[in-house]
Amino acid sequence: MKKQFLTAIAVTLCLYGHAQTEKGKVVIGGGVGFSSMDYKGETEQKVTSFNLGPSAGFFVGKNALLGIELRYSYEKRNPTKVTTAANGTVITNEIGGDKTHSYLINPFFRYYLDLHEKIKLFGQVNAGMMLGNTKEIIPIGPYSRDRKTTSYLASIQPGIAVFPHKNIAIELKVGLFTYFNQKYNYTNPNVTDFRVTQFSFGSDLNQPSLGINFHF
Repeated sequence: MKKQFLTAIAVTLCLYGHAQTEKGKVVIGGGVGFSSMDYKGETEQKVTSFNLGPSAGFFVGKNALLGIELRYSYEKRNPTKVTTAANGTVITNEIGGDKTHSYLINPFFRYYLDLHEKIKLFGQVNAGMMLGNTKEIIPIGPYSRDRKTTSYLASIQPGIAVFPHKNIAIELKVGLFTYFNQKYNYTNPNVTDFRVTQFSFGSDLNQPSLGINFHF
């Protein structure tokens, strides 16, 4: 029985083998996400979002990965319901709300450090561009606030990859440094365009990113 058990372990190790992070290997991955939030109180609003993003990479050297991520995102913010009461009469009005479609292209470079044949630390640097298009559902004021956005983003992300199989990596990463610059261009000339710039430094453990990649 002991001999059979040891043989089974040996076969399993041969089957799983080493993680494939050698030069010339290819990585294919991606993710899909959905969220829905419902705010209720004196005002009510529901926000629904969806994103889909494939990614691919090529090992240009041992543990050195060059890749690109593409992502489509959709967000709908339902009109806000505002309830007021006057003279015993309850009145509910709906204002605002919008729908946004966004498209991201995000090249990246990643380098792995070996901890174990099945566990690797990595650092990732990426810089990308995102285009967005937002349309109002119910205008808040007299002017339409339909807009287009152009965003530039960059980040440094440390993480860890666990290989339960030589062709599969389960990855967890967090943001260490992020830069975000977004320009709002309104279709209505009566609404002023503006730009938002954000920097952040320090690992945000409250917003980790979990994903699965396939190595070939």
